[in-house]
Amino acid sequence: MPAFLTKLGLALAGVLALALWVTGDDVTAADAACQVTAEAAYDGTVTAARGTSAASVPLSTPLSIEITCDLATDVSLRLPGGDSSGHSVDSGAPLRIDGERAYLCHGHDASVEITSTSLGWSESIPISGIDAIPQCDVMLREGATWVEWSGPRLELREAFAGRALGWVNWERGPDGTVPGLSVWSFAEGHILPTRAWGTGVAPLLGGLTHFSPGGKYLIVSNTERAWTFPRPPTVESVFENAQIVSFYGYPDVRAMGVLGHGTPAEVANEVAIWAARYDRLNGPREVIPAFHLITGVAQAYPTADGTWLYRLPADRIAEYVEAARKRDMILFLDVQIGWSDPLTEVKLLEEFLREPFVHMAIDPEFATEHLGVRPGLAIGGISAEHVNEVQHYLAALVEEEGIPPKILMVHQFAARMLRDRDLVEDVEGVEVSIDMDGFGTAALKLRHYDWYALTAPSERPALKLFFDQDTPVMTPEQVQAIEQVPDLIMYQ
Repeated sequence: MPAFLTKLGLALAGVLALALWVTGDDVTAADAACQVTAEAAYDGTVTAARGTSAASVPLSTPLSIEITCDLATDVSLRLPGGDSSGHSVDSGAPLRIDGERAYLCHGHDASVEITSTSLGWSESIPISGIDAIPQCDVMLREGATWVEWSGPRLELREAFAGRALGWVNWERGPDGTVPGLSVWSFAEGHILPTRAWGTGVAPLLGGLTHFSPGGKYLIVSNTERAWTFPRPPTVESVFENAQIVSFYGYPDVRAMGVLGHGTPAEVANEVAIWAARYDRLNGPREVIPAFHLITGVAQAYPTADGTWLYRLPADRIAEYVEAARKRDMILFLDVQIGWSDPLTEVKLLEEFLREPFVHMAIDPEFATEHLGVRPGLAIGGISAEHVNEVQHYLAALVEEEGIPPKILMVHQFAARMLRDRDLVEDVEGVEVSIDMDGFGTAALKLRHYDWYALTAPSERPALKLFFDQDTPVMTPEQVQAIEQVPDLIMYQ
């Protein structure tokens, strides 16, 4: 099977040096060795093919290799997914080799194999930083790539209906073919194709319709491209075996919630302590800590785009994405809507929502355009249509990425915040969680929890607790004693 690759984006850099030093005035072949540095870095912006005339940046990874040997010698290099090459190294003079390319994927054991026959020396030099590049399916080289299909029987037009590179849609004709790409099947023992599919295939050779298990196919592409297989979404919800305990807020602003009381790492440590308190109470069910990050903040003054929203910059959001990834946490991205609409704001967060651990929350309280007043002057609201639009959008991401169901949280503490609740659809791949968002006494909070979080369309009840406004704050023991225990507990 060829090398595998689905997404490229961030630069890959790794440096590892191996040095074997010898002492003495004279160095012989018996005790000579080489010092090797291998550095890899992605060098371009990935584009999908757009017809036969479109340019495409190479998807492989360029390497920069430096070799210094005690004695003059010839060395051979073998690169991950690439070709072997030979080079001559002068004694004590570094040889820098640029332009070699490797084909790498996250999870691969990536290393450069270097051998000097004359010195009797050979080493495998690991390339660090492979976690910086994405998972892979198949890397299709420019020209022909042999693929032995080990998956289930799959219609060809559906096999290429996914998303190339994770974010760029492949251009497809009305018959499902991809410009510049064809698939050929050869009968055993014959050098001529028996059937084919794709662009440029003569009608006489047509008729290939499916990949079949164990079949061997020649895929011809006019450009190098990553091919992401369509795959069914993972059906298991994060809630199947776990509760979520989250800290809500905005970075560096203490008044907007406890998430703003420290750096991502500091908040992660604090929420982990609270998650552990719940974990001691809920038997075999696990507890996953989470960030609940406000990414769209409603404003008291009009903004240039008329949305009355300030949007958290992408680089700040990325800090919490990476912190959540490192700590195996969940991340909710929360939008207060303002005079925008939910779907527009959710789409702006797509690059993050493609991560399996990143979920979405929308806050109708500040959606006040239909009332004709600025956010904060009245309690706003959204309709079932808004929720359904977001659900279908998230479901498409789940299908494209083959990730677990997305959680769509909707905050509610008043009936008008979510109009026509009975029209909210049950969309496969999305779990709607209504968060009882008001503060006050435990009795009032639990009454509204029954009204909003435990009734349809809420599939996963959520309860928000306020450290400063609740009178008093319910303890984890009290929360876990609720007859229908919340799937998610949020602290502000």
